[in-house]
Amino acid sequence: MALDYKLYLHDSDKAAMAALKAIPGFSQVMKAFMKIWSEQQLRLINMSTNLRLNEKQMAKYYNMLPPICTKLGIDVPELFVELDVHPNAYTYGDTKPFIVITSGLFETLPDELIPTVLAHECGHIACHHTLYTTMGRAILNGASAFVSGLGNIALYPIQLAFAYWMRCSEFSADRATIICDGSAEKSTEVMMRFAGYDKDIMADANVEAFMEQALEYKNLVDNNAWNKTLEFILFQNYDHPLNAIRAYEGREWEKTELYKNILEYVNSETSDDESKLPVEVSIKKMIGKNVVDVQAKLLTMGFDNIKTVRNTEATKTKEGSIIAITINELSEDGWYKRSDEVRIEYFEAKTDEEIALEHPGEIKIGENQKYFLGKNYEEVKVELKYLGFTNFTIKEMAMSKIGWGEKENCVAKIIINDQSQFDKDSWFIKESEVIIYYYVRVK
Repeated sequence: MALDYKLYLHDSDKAAMAALKAIPGFSQVMKAFMKIWSEQQLRLINMSTNLRLNEKQMAKYYNMLPPICTKLGIDVPELFVELDVHPNAYTYGDTKPFIVITSGLFETLPDELIPTVLAHECGHIACHHTLYTTMGRAILNGASAFVSGLGNIALYPIQLAFAYWMRCSEFSADRATIICDGSAEKSTEVMMRFAGYDKDIMADANVEAFMEQALEYKNLVDNNAWNKTLEFILFQNYDHPLNAIRAYEGREWEKTELYKNILEYVNSETSDDESKLPVEVSIKKMIGKNVVDVQAKLLTMGFDNIKTVRNTEATKTKEGSIIAITINELSEDGWYKRSDEVRIEYFEAKTDEEIALEHPGEIKIGENQKYFLGKNYEEVKVELKYLGFTNFTIKEMAMSKIGWGEKENCVAKIIINDQSQFDKDSWFIKESEVIIYYYVRVK
């Protein structure tokens, strides 16, 4: 089973994308981009200008790619080398994304770190970043061909939001790298080298010192409002987060239980370790569904600690439907461990037997008072006596002179235990006085 990318998707990545899509005018810009954008055009440029790697061409580097793709559960993308002294790697495309690494990257990084960079780019593909990344780079680089006809749409907020999302998306791709590498060690070294530690520098670099630098920067910004504002002003148009911060984020995620469970899963030869991975649950969509169906679905997902709680008091609720679900005492959609306790509250009305047990020695009338009106009073007495009533008082009531709706010897009024109005679910003790008024003709 392929690893679900949402397991390692960074929270800021998800939130930034939601914020980007919510900006007024974004959907129009997206539609305009899709009209002019051509994935085939980009492929033609690569095929005609850059060097495509495969088993016959620079196989040493190409062969680093398939094992990474297997771990992340993606198809092997095309890989190209571009002549550019600046160390870089990027991914473009949508249905058939491709990776480009520059010649300058080989000059900056030792060979053992090239898989780390490739894993990062594959992480973008696995997280479905590539279409938005391609569009974002076009907007940030000043492309105007697809926005010139969009009228009064303010492009600057979209540019800022795109830049911010692209920075956040790097954290998710870094997590994919750490999964493939088995630790954050190599990705941290890559950040150090991009920060200035070229492979030709003949001096030892200290990873822990670099991490101390990252933590000092983080505290510098987090603990001072002006520094936070200054950071935004300085880096608002950057499409990549800062090297030190990326290293810090990666090292922190490496410490989490989730990362350890993911690593066990991707390195396992069996699917047994899948049970340690959390599962995404849409609790809100389960409310109102049938309890049996939902319980079966949760069992299929791997939850084995499910408790059902019957609610018999809910009103206007379909029999067997779910009223509330909590997982680990939380009721929000999200990721949960399969070992978490699931509590399902559902509605199921009380049975007649259960209701009877709550009324020992009592009689359920079964009808409201209107049912008895107009029936022969002797027949009504027999019917009530059959139910168990024993204390009857029969009284006459004179018929009116008009007599509309009144019949002789028929019930005019019935009172049970001083109640002249009752419904079919009313209960009475056997000794309750039953007073039956019946009509008699006045002579």
